Amino acid sequence: MKKKINISSIVFLTIVNIANGQVGVYTSTPQSTLDIKAINPIGTFTSTDGILVPRVDRQRAQNMASIETSTVIYINNSTTGSQTGKAQNIDNTGFYYFSGSLWEKLFYTDKSSLTGNIKYSVKTSDHNGWYLLDGRAVSAFPAAVKAKAEALGFTTNIPNASDRVLKTKTATESLGTVGGNNMLTILQSNLPNITLSSNTSGTTTASGAHAHSPAVGSAFLLSGTSFGNNGNGYGNAGNGAWGGVNARGNTAAAGAHTHTFSGTVSTPLGGGGQPIDNRSPYLSVNTFIYLGE
Repeated sequence: MKKKINISSIVFLTIVNIANGQVGVYTSTPQSTLDIKAINPIGTFTSTDGILVPRVDRQRAQNMASIETSTVIYINNSTTGSQTGKAQNIDNTGFYYFSGSLWEKLFYTDKSSLTGNIKYSVKTSDHNGWYLLDGRAVSAFPAAVKAKAEALGFTTNIPNASDRVLKTKTATESLGTVGGNNMLTILQSNLPNITLSSNTSGTTTASGAHAHSPAVGSAFLLSGTSFGNNGNGYGNAGNGAWGGVNARGNTAAAGAHTHTFSGTVSTPLGGGGQPIDNRSPYLSVNTFIYLGE
């Protein structure tokens, strides 16, 4: 049963004026098809002026049939229904108009050219179509965002930029390829191909005049004495010792002298094998990719 409300002619003419096919509300001289003036356009009045359009949730908008192009609604709940069909652009509360096939945001700037762009920010969460590159599953995104991620080649997960810097890919790398390390350990193969050992030579410190005793026993055995002289003039064993052979307990003193030497010296490096921090000085921020609103 439909109810009809009749407004008295006096009240109607006071509020609405029709002239030359134009309708004015609170004005006697409408300047367009519908011209609505505020009751209190200036001052400190607390009464409300404005226009209220129908407020519905996404599910209601999704199920509307025979919608006239340019119909305007306000979505007050974007979590009901699903982001598919004519409601595929309804992902937030706000004003929407019907384009003839889809509900479109009334105040919308086309940012499709930004899709795939990367930016740094101190923001900590997704915002305005920008999604944190945190390695999450693509399946967790709304349908429209998921489709854009897949079109960029991210079919399973978006890249995780945490604690990484960005570089231009090579001809053989895929987008999202990761590599490198924050810490670097130098191996022997990283060192120059040089030999750290070298030949050396020198002179010992002079130790003054001295003689040497044998390492084993108590005398050096001497030979070559003349036959029949009983070793006179050789050794210290006395006359008559062994015919032409004698013995001596020490070598003859050579006076003050030095000795030379040569050989190979190895020099230890003394390192501890600790890894090196491979990062330049940095400022920590978050990395986002634009996948659309």
